[in-house]
Amino acid sequence: MKFCMHLSTRVHDKRNELPLINLMTDLALEADAGGFSAISLTEHHLHENQGYQNSLLFACALAPRLTRATLVLATVNPALHHPLRLVESCNLIDQLNAGRLVVVFGSGFKDTDLVAFGRDLAERNTLFEQGMRTALDIWNYDGTGGPLEFAAGVDRGRLDVPVNPSSFRKPHPILARGTLNPEAIADAAARGWPVFTAIKDPVKLREQMAVYHAALAASGHDPQTIKLARDWSAVGKAVHVAETDEQARSEAEAFFIKNPSGTIARNADDMICGSPETVAREMRAFAEAGMGLMICGFLIDIEDPSRLLRSVRLFKDEVIPAVADTEASFQSAAMSRL
Repeated sequence: MKFCMHLSTRVHDKRNELPLINLMTDLALEADAGGFSAISLTEHHLHENQGYQNSLLFACALAPRLTRATLVLATVNPALHHPLRLVESCNLIDQLNAGRLVVVFGSGFKDTDLVAFGRDLAERNTLFEQGMRTALDIWNYDGTGGPLEFAAGVDRGRLDVPVNPSSFRKPHPILARGTLNPEAIADAAARGWPVFTAIKDPVKLREQMAVYHAALAASGHDPQTIKLARDWSAVGKAVHVAETDEQARSEAEAFFIKNPSGTIARNADDMICGSPETVAREMRAFAEAGMGLMICGFLIDIEDPSRLLRSVRLFKDEVIPAVADTEASFQSAAMSRL
């Protein structure tokens, strides 16, 4: 299982906007330097003053500075974007990061995004499907066979030549689906896409991933496509690490009192929180459930970054190696039984 640092927090004081963006940039560079395989950005326009709002622009700023980490856009709602502009933006990020990009399509969980862009809430699902399908058509268009005319919601367009720049990875970046819907999970498997889920319980997650993996195996895709889909299928959890379980719990509870809107959690019970040993044990449960990627949302507090930086350091130096060592031992034991 690979690990991803999720960059998302709230701005409560406008004076902290640039310091917060700088802090998240520093975290991305530290994640890239070692331990983390990916960095994920989210998209929440006008939702609780999310720190950078525009994940596509922030990804473009980060990509030229990264040397090994994959950027994950989790999630992008195509209902909010003109499909041509979305494809152009994703292609540019993919070029700047040398093909290390995962674009996760998701319909979102807040109405504020759709309202801000003048979308009809009653058409949420239709607009999502139209936008995703049109983006795929644009990615696959090679300029032959006449022009490509498209319509997605209120957006219209016509292409006579392929989009420039093209994506680094052809014909498009790695695409994925963020969903809890069984039909959408089956669709992701049929397409050979990774699936991003929010199931918090490892037992239930194992059941869901077993269904997905079975559908993926039966899809007829080549082994490389299946491996990529399994490797990049993900789940997200808020994470905080301290020297002891008691210290980690106390610090997490203090964070949520100060930041009630949270990050990707709203309370300490809905996160992985504890000593390096405790956090590694809980992470292994998700690895054993069949996840390829764990998205870790650390508790970002611009007014007290010392706890955040210590948590990231403990996770990088002690948790990740412990999980990797356990997985290596398990694989070695499995091979010895063959």
